[in-house]
Amino acid sequence: MEPRFGRLYANTVLRPLAEQLVDTLGVRRGERALDLLCDGGALGVALGRAVGADGTVRLVDTDPGVLDASMRDVSATGCTVAAELADCGSLTLDDASYDRVASLCTFGFWDGGSLLDIADRLTDASGSAAVLTWDTASPPLHEVTLFDALRDLAGVDSAFLKRCLATPDPALLRRWEATPLHDVVRFDGIAQYWAAMVTERPVAAELIGQSADTLQAARRACELALRPWIAADETIRFPVRATLWRLVR
Repeated sequence: MEPRFGRLYANTVLRPLAEQLVDTLGVRRGERALDLLCDGGALGVALGRAVGADGTVRLVDTDPGVLDASMRDVSATGCTVAAELADCGSLTLDDASYDRVASLCTFGFWDGGSLLDIADRLTDASGSAAVLTWDTASPPLHEVTLFDALRDLAGVDSAFLKRCLATPDPALLRRWEATPLHDVVRFDGIAQYWAAMVTERPVAAELIGQSADTLQAARRACELALRPWIAADETIRFPVRATLWRLVR
């Protein structure tokens, strides 16, 4: 299985959020950090840089190929790296075994129980945990623009995009405090936007069988929707809001 988010999306959207998450979580050198559903390793790399050569980052995901690729990137930071394969939402890791536990925009991809409960269970009593999701009141423009275009022009109700936008059930948030994060997403034109959002992600598989005309119409609809944020040099920039759910002991 390929990562849920390709390299373009990771570099453009996830990397800046990963750095904010690590700063907000207060990750320190020498700590034990856990990246829940690491995907391409954008958060794992940020954690690795923060814990340093004396620290450890454990990566969790559901596919061994994804874990292997992420481990290579995270190990380049100089920290100690380990991996754990999640099986249907089940993990064999010891309770309270990590100083920092975090998840970056992969909340909706966890199957089997609550990702919040997993993060809580694995966090040491003196540690902290955080799960980052998109803001429900102001969902990210790059995702909703694509979702609307595919639904209206291709008749595709993207299950992948729904998972990208998933947020925690309010009933499960009694011990979790919301912290808003702000960032600016930048694409080098509509071609890079389409490559990052469609070509390199599972969205492409959902569009198999669609005609070239339909795909071109969807791409054009995205371009029109994003027109207010397209600069004279064709770069696309717009603000986004995310929510960092922090565990409160």
